[in-house]
Amino acid sequence: MVKVSSVTFHYVLKALQANTKISIEEMLEVANLDKEIIQKSDYQINSRKLSEIFKYCMEKSNDFSLSLKIGSSITYHSLGILGYLMLNADSLKDMIEKFNYYQNLISGFVKFHLEISEEYYKLSIYINENPSIPVPSFHAEVHLSAILSILSQIVDKKIVPDKTYFSGERVSHLDEYKKIFGERIFFDTDENSIFFNHRTLLTKVDNSNPAMLEYFQMQANKILNDMKESSCYSKVKREILKNIGENEISIEFIAQKLGVGTRTLQYSLKQENKRFRDALLSVRMNLANHYINNTKMDFSSIAFYLGYSEPSSFFRAYKNYFDKTPTQNLKLK
Repeated sequence: MVKVSSVTFHYVLKALQANTKISIEEMLEVANLDKEIIQKSDYQINSRKLSEIFKYCMEKSNDFSLSLKIGSSITYHSLGILGYLMLNADSLKDMIEKFNYYQNLISGFVKFHLEISEEYYKLSIYINENPSIPVPSFHAEVHLSAILSILSQIVDKKIVPDKTYFSGERVSHLDEYKKIFGERIFFDTDENSIFFNHRTLLTKVDNSNPAMLEYFQMQANKILNDMKESSCYSKVKREILKNIGENEISIEFIAQKLGVGTRTLQYSLKQENKRFRDALLSVRMNLANHYINNTKMDFSSIAFYLGYSEPSSFFRAYKNYFDKTPTQNLKLK
């Protein structure tokens, strides 16, 4: 089940209200949701509820290009520091690369994926960074039209992709699509993507400022590093590191140490596309190398300290992780 943060949910509802004059209260009633839910900053809402509301608003307003209008109304200012970083990029190519690298600065369960080939730069959208999860049509329309709107604002010139793919069915209101995406629009594909040829990518950004770019990039990197440190996965790894060798490490034990329920911890890790066993393995293997390279501990002692019941289990895990045995690593010292 895909979920949306209450902050994102509320933002979309406000955009729908502005474009349709349908009140947020009416939308919440349609989806059978309490208003208190969208006022909780840390709450997650089933994305199907947003789909229900979108469908209701389109039908009541008789505006089936509503998602395109909402996407096109989004400005680069709404991206915060990411928007100002893009504003000072040198070219459209540079701007897209910066957006792709720093997009984690903005919240959202829909993420862009940049694929570079000899012919195109392709921006695709995934849910939770998973290409196998189907993307609802309105999500695709909002996000693809939004990124084109932002790029066009910054270069002060209408940016039209070389071609656009939608996974949804062909629409009747094609003229509205063509205004944004140009003539080459394909439906019923297996992806939601916009393609830029290399000639378009050369489009320059007027008044870009290298000094300001360096400043915003430095700030953005600091924020990303802080986000990594504060992620659930990082907290789990730190807690494992603090307790390994003295306590039996399990997800239940770590959840208790972090003051949360086991299911809550599992859910939080899942939101980051991480697993507890990966965190445990990462800590174990990094510690194993530390002991091998910096102490005279034998392999059996290392295995026991890291929580392996048998040295053979440790050897197998190490070989799978590093593609070489502890003995081979020791010989490299």
